[in-house]
Amino acid sequence: MSKRRLPPLNPLRNFEAAARRGSFVRAAEELNVTPVAVSRQVGVLEDYFGKPLFVRHANTIALTDHGRALLPSVTTALDTLADGARRLRAATDTPVVVCTYQAFAMHWLIPRMRGFTAANPEINLNLTTANTPEEFEQARADIVIKYGHAPQAGHDARPILPDIVMPVCSPALRDGTHPLPPASNLAAHTLLRARYRRLDWPSWLAIMDAQHLVPAHELTFRESGLANQAAAEGLGVAIAQRLLVHEALADGRLVMPFETALRRVDDIWMSWRADRADDAHVARVRDWIAAEAGDTVAGFGIDYRPADFDAPRAVTLPVAPA
Repeated sequence: MSKRRLPPLNPLRNFEAAARRGSFVRAAEELNVTPVAVSRQVGVLEDYFGKPLFVRHANTIALTDHGRALLPSVTTALDTLADGARRLRAATDTPVVVCTYQAFAMHWLIPRMRGFTAANPEINLNLTTANTPEEFEQARADIVIKYGHAPQAGHDARPILPDIVMPVCSPALRDGTHPLPPASNLAAHTLLRARYRRLDWPSWLAIMDAQHLVPAHELTFRESGLANQAAAEGLGVAIAQRLLVHEALADGRLVMPFETALRRVDDIWMSWRADRADDAHVARVRDWIAAEAGDTVAGFGIDYRPADFDAPRAVTLPVAPA
């Protein structure tokens, strides 16, 4: 293939602007340069072709026959280039849609997003939340983070986090009139729970051989984050997912009164659309989430392997966060 011979591109751009605007001054305003610079660039193009492209008068310019013959092809070429750049920007600006539970988004994903967006300013993240299978389906997300190993249709998936729950409360409540432990003292406290996590308290109490315990009161919240916040305010004892209370444990707003935690059967899985699996932006978001999940599990102080059991089991966690 013969080498493509092109006229100098910046002079072409100056020539087209001057011809379209009918003035070196107005072309200079559009290109944010001086009229002298526009005239000089046009001169470079005239030297390249060996033909005058404009007739210059005191305050006006007019295209020569050579200039009129050249202009349509230059305009078409620049329009084609501008359209290609627009389409490329539009493709690059396509957001990566991530869908997960509201509490997970608020207390795990969002606190980690600042570092990712700073390192990847070209990637637009669109974060949405859901609770029910129908809501997850309707989100049509590129990446989904939720419980259970059955991915949505058209998605590939892998487990990334264990679902571990344990009681948490304020330090004052732990050390108060009815201190914790023992677990039997929970009968004197208000137990806090989330609407979509109704089995967490019964399951944890069962592994503590306290399944018949009747608490003084119970409060139910729509979201886990609200129940955890209520616990930090001293309203009672919440049954919390370990991964959602790391910061509150680290700064002392919440404490773990018991070493025994409950690992549920369903891990937390990340799935992604198979038809966008090779998209560079989707892959980068997916790899970032997986890396953050690995760091999170390391902070639990346990070795993580995907659940291969069919009943909840007890695990021992460090009372102080790692």
